Amino acid sequence: MNFVILGLGAFGTSIAKELAQSGHEVLVVDHDESHLDAVKEVVTLAVQGDAADKNLLLELGVEKYDAAIVAVGENFEASLMMTAHLKQIGVKTIFTRVFHEVQEQLLDLMQVTGKIRVEALAAESFSRCLSNRAFLRHFVVDSTHAVVELKCPDMLVGKSLMESQLRSRHGLNLVTVRRSRNGDQDADDMPVIDGLPGPDFVFQQWDRLVVYGLEKDISKFTK
Repeated sequence: MNFVILGLGAFGTSIAKELAQSGHEVLVVDHDESHLDAVKEVVTLAVQGDAADKNLLLELGVEKYDAAIVAVGENFEASLMMTAHLKQIGVKTIFTRVFHEVQEQLLDLMQVTGKIRVEALAAESFSRCLSNRAFLRHFVVDSTHAVVELKCPDMLVGKSLMESQLRSRHGLNLVTVRRSRNGDQDADDMPVIDGLPGPDFVFQQWDRLVVYGLEKDISKFTK
């Protein structure tokens, strides 16, 4: 998939790196060159400019992207303008960062359903990681499903994906695997493997698995 991210504060930078390292095409736009320097080596294209400039967004062809993320922080006036431009240009899926209910109500009037409350998501993810130490990262999909990154359990080391019976026995789908190239099993920027794991893919000791499934199945698997 391909994404456009407007605004590179701490949140925008983090999500740009995460999407790029997961193999997606990422276009980022920010007025601050130093912000762009932090991601330009990993994203597809980093553009310095005013993300609230409709003409710039048109020049970049943002309407062709699968989704746009307005990651601007507390300057909601600029965020609202960017969101409005994206709607007018024809971007089908838009996610906008919000801080309070008034902002959410304004986005509702604009029929923008993708509203991001970063603090709430972070708190929920952190609380789940505290309650289950097997979780390295936890992303809520809906009330019952999640995407979780976890260390490869000892019982899977040396087994193929087919032998692991992740889907048939545990009800989990393997999205990808992050694997160290230099033996540093604790590196936060551990890259993902090339391509999707096939049935013959063999798990290694320091792998980090990214799985999708029901919360109850993930919790059961990690116990």
